[in-house]
Amino acid sequence: MAFNTIPNILAKLSHSRRCSACTGPFGLVPQELLDLVIFFLADDKATLLSFALVHPTWTSISRYHLPSLALVVSSLSRAKELTKLLRSSRETLSSSITGITLVGDIPFDDILANGKSPHARSYNKLLHVLKAKHVMLCSGVVENEPPLVGLFAQYFPDLARLKVICASYQDITSFMRALSGSFPRLAELSIELASGGMDIPVASLSGLHDLKLATPCLRALRVVGWNNDLVRWLGVNIVGTLECLDLESASVWSTCRVEEAIPLLQRNKETLQDVRLCFVKHNVAFDLSTLLRLETLEFSSAAGDMEMALNGWRLPRSLKKVYLRDAISVLTRQSGMSVA
Repeated sequence: MAFNTIPNILAKLSHSRRCSACTGPFGLVPQELLDLVIFFLADDKATLLSFALVHPTWTSISRYHLPSLALVVSSLSRAKELTKLLRSSRETLSSSITGITLVGDIPFDDILANGKSPHARSYNKLLHVLKAKHVMLCSGVVENEPPLVGLFAQYFPDLARLKVICASYQDITSFMRALSGSFPRLAELSIELASGGMDIPVASLSGLHDLKLATPCLRALRVVGWNNDLVRWLGVNIVGTLECLDLESASVWSTCRVEEAIPLLQRNKETLQDVRLCFVKHNVAFDLSTLLRLETLEFSSAAGDMEMALNGWRLPRSLKKVYLRDAISVLTRQSGMSVA
């Protein structure tokens, strides 16, 4: 039985078997049973949130297991449920909410313009209530809808972590344009290029050239997928702030110029501490000796001899840990090779 059906089953049971000898909103559903079920599902945040939406009493029971909660809103009904809950005088979840993901068939352009459609009104109400509740939203996820970056900037300009998932190369430029001048406190940025031909390195992103990425607090950058123009542009715009860098490329194309990552490394040489490079194909010996604070290096390659894969590399004396892994295994989410 799927766990997400449990709240509905218990709710139906309480309504169908209520009797005068039983008080409270749950009829014959004993409090001990509720406590046991919620304890069993302590690690299932989605189901716990479903419990919390059933009744304010269930909210208080679930609250103990939700110290940090990331909302996933994928439908109009879900947005209405969450808005109703957050407006309740008895709600206790708002202090736990740290992130939100908006997915599904949502007219984000209409929402951003405060449109009058049911979707626009519902999603704007939800975000307005979150802001009114002084929710300390730390992270947001944007999937295939660049206008949503503007929506986050409108309601939560102090967002610290942002993940964008791009369905097309046009989306990359649109996302970066939306980021320009937004989120002055952004500390972590993740850019994922969706699969299905997205990892073609030479696709032109000429629209990036005139954009500036103002992220003075950016400490961590993760790029999954590869595009030469994008990596080169990031190297120009992110200077002297990065502590963690993660670059992953699933491309086997010879046109994947991994040397485009060198400026990004060198322009953050005084701050970088952790670097992860995952290349299926490479022919560049990186000079990392100038990264004076580098402590951890993880390198993944499809080369058969992992020690030979680092042939010609120059490493700093500050380096404490080096992990060598098989790139194919990493990219297919299998376990890596033994640590060198």
